[in-house]
Amino acid sequence: MDQKLVDIDEMEMADGWPLRIEEAQGQTTYLIGGKLYSRIRYGEEGQDWGADKRPCHDCAVAKGQFHVPGCDVERCPNCKNQVISCECPYDEEIGDPTNRG
Repeated sequence: MDQKLVDIDEMEMADGWPLRIEEAQGQTTYLIGGKLYSRIRYGEEGQDWGADKRPCHDCAVAKGQFHVPGCDVERCPNCKNQVISCECPYDEEIGDPTNRG
């Protein structure tokens, strides 16, 4: 089955992905171990992912936007490792961004 693709800002992505990006912008914090942390935006990570030159290579967000949950570039605001593989105790009641639940 072929997936419909759309062209957004000169990037080809799956139809429906722009909505996922938009929804990610509404989730500005993570609850980790009972403490609220502000999410890290693309381009504000500790290392250079090329945000000044191109959208995120994994989730296609633009510099300054929040990554789509599950993106391999997104950093944990607590430990600064990848959200998808860190061992921080994300609280499920607000939605575990890594679906580790």
